[in-house]
Amino acid sequence: MNAALATFRSLGNGRYTGEALRSRAIVDWKQGRLREAEEGFAGSVVEGDAPGCVDSDWYALLGVALVKLHRGHFDSARLVLEESLARFSADELARHSVLADEYLADIELERGAVDLALPLYERARMRALAGCPDGDLLPELSARIAECQTLLKCDRNHEAELRQAIAQIRARGELYIEAGMYRVLAMILAARGENEGARLVFEQGFALCDEIAPPYEWAKLWMAYGDWLASEGAAAYRNDSAAVEAYRAAMDHFERIGAEFKLGEARQRLETLEARMKSECALYAPTTAKVRPARRPRLSAELLRRSQWAFDTFGMVTRSAYLLTMLEEVASVAVSDMPVLILGESGTGKELVARGAHTLSGRTGEFLAINCSAVPEAMLEGEFFGFMRGAFTNAVADKPGLFEVADQGTVFLDEIGEMSIDLQSKILRFLETGSLRRVGATRDTRVETRILAATNRARAGLQGGDGFRSDLYYRLAHAVYELPPLRERGDDVELLLDHFLEQFSRQNDRVVRLTPAARLRLIGHGWPGNVRELRSAVNKLVVSARPDGIVTPRELPPLGDAVAPANYSDERNAGEKKRILQALEQAGFVKTEAAQALRISRTTLVGKMKRLGIEG
Repeated sequence: MNAALATFRSLGNGRYTGEALRSRAIVDWKQGRLREAEEGFAGSVVEGDAPGCVDSDWYALLGVALVKLHRGHFDSARLVLEESLARFSADELARHSVLADEYLADIELERGAVDLALPLYERARMRALAGCPDGDLLPELSARIAECQTLLKCDRNHEAELRQAIAQIRARGELYIEAGMYRVLAMILAARGENEGARLVFEQGFALCDEIAPPYEWAKLWMAYGDWLASEGAAAYRNDSAAVEAYRAAMDHFERIGAEFKLGEARQRLETLEARMKSECALYAPTTAKVRPARRPRLSAELLRRSQWAFDTFGMVTRSAYLLTMLEEVASVAVSDMPVLILGESGTGKELVARGAHTLSGRTGEFLAINCSAVPEAMLEGEFFGFMRGAFTNAVADKPGLFEVADQGTVFLDEIGEMSIDLQSKILRFLETGSLRRVGATRDTRVETRILAATNRARAGLQGGDGFRSDLYYRLAHAVYELPPLRERGDDVELLLDHFLEQFSRQNDRVVRLTPAARLRLIGHGWPGNVRELRSAVNKLVVSARPDGIVTPRELPPLGDAVAPANYSDERNAGEKKRILQALEQAGFVKTEAAQALRISRTTLVGKMKRLGIEG
């Protein structure tokens, strides 16, 4: 960059000199070197002042205004914007006017005048819709409007709109803007009391900031995180000490880049919180030493994004790398017409995968699901293919079957393994020809219906023809996916536990919290009924919780028997894990006492806990 700048200057090329200065200033701004960025943008206006450089000068002035805004020099930023508007006549619907309105609104938002910022953002959004509806400005403006309305406590749910905006910004690769959007989304979820969702989105924001290190947005994320942790609305997640560390992290970033106004804001919040903690006699001793907060262990940005994609696309809550990879494979074949066979135990989410595949396919017809084991055998053929009037007793009118109703759509045949051999042959014929014949009809009807099927039967039995046509299996086996049971999905049990606890607590308008012993008991259960069983258990747990919302092991619903271990090693580990959990519960989770009860050293106990996946 510096070499290019020197070359353009030596050639006397003012236009490219100005553009090189502006490009270098953008880099300085994104890396938090605000003084250097302001000098670079200002120099771009001066050195790039040549015929044909109107747009370049305009964006350089906007850069000057943006840097002054971040430094907290709001009046100076406004003057620069007004100068740019007076210097260049912009069409009413041009991008220039939209950006000017957006930056003027940014000034009001950053200084705390949210009620003044909102109408400016809305005006900018109207202009953008009229002048450049497919441009890159609308997603960011949507996020700004959502932030203002959340701060003003407007009764509107912006979550879906904001998630769409994040997807659009991510597709354009604008990571700096994406990082700021996670902060707004977390604020929205927290304001609605969806604290587990807020926590996950904060984690996404932190993971992205760890990756790209945008100091200003990173600092604002820390401050918003501190606001949430210190609020009563955070419920079980409230943690004043952690909020103190979050505010200190924000101050550290703001001070380093010279963002004076925001530094003062963060310092004031920290002082207010510390004063409150003192008045509440909290066991906390504030220190004046500048301490860099300890880095919290976080998942990689890539894993968090994949996890969020799985939830948005398939409605599946998971961080299992194996399952995420499988879902990505399903997505890759979703747009084709090939049939798909989904295997897995009951309750593992086979229908969720099928619905997601239908959504991704872009097919315009309906998604129809039928449980083959729940419909009487005599009715299945009529349900699938339809019938003509008079075909059998009570057939008083023609009726189309599911395959016709779902023309251009998808039929999901759950528990296809329970279907009779005769009907399997007719399904096979439909897959091969794309034609069907209603019961009692003399002609075939051709439809464009895609078949997705699922069964909880083992793959080996299907291949071997054990009550299932092997030729039908191989016709479906173009794409076979076997969902893992919950017990093989690692930390997903705890992730789903928190997800359902948050969901049902919100639905029942109450706050329910698990004691460490109760949480360990639930996490250690085998869940033979998989996600469906866990969901049902948490629902019952929330509904029947005592008035204070605290759930101990005594309040847990009957869990039934866990799945038998697959081998001796698993059996031995399961028994050892059970003994350790019992010892920890009896010792009140004091490791030294638990180790004494087990007649092992504390170091050995800690090592076993790590090996067996027992949280400390």
